[in-house]
Amino acid sequence: MMLALTIDLDPLWCYRAIYGLPAAEPADGITATAAERFRRLAAELGMRGTLFTVGATLDDEAAAASLAAAAAAGHEIACHSHEHHYDLSRRPEEEMADDLRRANEAIQRACGSRPRGFRAPGYLLGERLLPVCERLGFAYDSSVLPAPLYQGAKGLARLLLGAAGRRSASLPGDAREALAPAAPYRPDPHAPWRRGEGRLLELPISTVLGVPLTGAVLALLGPSRTGWLAGLLRRRRFVCLELHGLDLMDIAADGLDPGLRLQPDARLPWQRKYEAVLNFCRPLLDSHRPVTLAGAARLLAGEEPGEDAAPGS
Repeated sequence: MMLALTIDLDPLWCYRAIYGLPAAEPADGITATAAERFRRLAAELGMRGTLFTVGATLDDEAAAASLAAAAAAGHEIACHSHEHHYDLSRRPEEEMADDLRRANEAIQRACGSRPRGFRAPGYLLGERLLPVCERLGFAYDSSVLPAPLYQGAKGLARLLLGAAGRRSASLPGDAREALAPAAPYRPDPHAPWRRGEGRLLELPISTVLGVPLTGAVLALLGPSRTGWLAGLLRRRRFVCLELHGLDLMDIAADGLDPGLRLQPDARLPWQRKYEAVLNFCRPLLDSHRPVTLAGAARLLAGEEPGEDAAPGS
């Protein structure tokens, strides 16, 4: 059994776009700060994690240095696109490929190696993005979020924002992706919600009782209740927890724009959110092997995964 700790280092302008807030400077500090706190969190757990990185954020020297330090400590740096366009999967294929190439090149410049894995902005794959990922040589994708409740909540949020006169950049996904397998599988590249004969592996983000297993959910549950949630997953063969950079930051301590209070967990102290993740992961580490997603992909392909446990990293 395997436990993967992952984080999407979405810059704050992604949240601003979701909530229809005015644009701001792209270098907002979230990649540098959240990546450093993620390294500290993983070290306390004795794990190595996977950091999904937006290539354009690495133009900032502090962000690039923080990602390089994570790579040097043995963490996996994976691709989360270059510009984090929510409509990436709806663009022409060559435009998709160019975005991913630019992200890979930025990550290689900062960290010394090309990414093996990809996670799509907004979890949106559609029918054409996975073939591009295969063409670019990715070993796995981790975009599928089999959570109909999440799709419904996103749709409701879009309606409420529209009623308030705000246009959200968030887009509805294909409802079939919400019904995809919950365990790792080889997808049909043109229909990623079903099993097929694709070259890359799909490593879905985990759900529990239909709810996405994310840092926001753990934060809202609080440190005293996340151990109970872990107990529901103790027999699950593959558990993939998805954090976001904002899960390790907060408005008060990090001086973020108060407009981000629209994101409920942004109001909570980052230390509370950090403790919630620790209390979720610790009991699972008694039964689950800690892996990066690249390590999980190797194991599932029958290869040696490399060393993923990292005490003191």
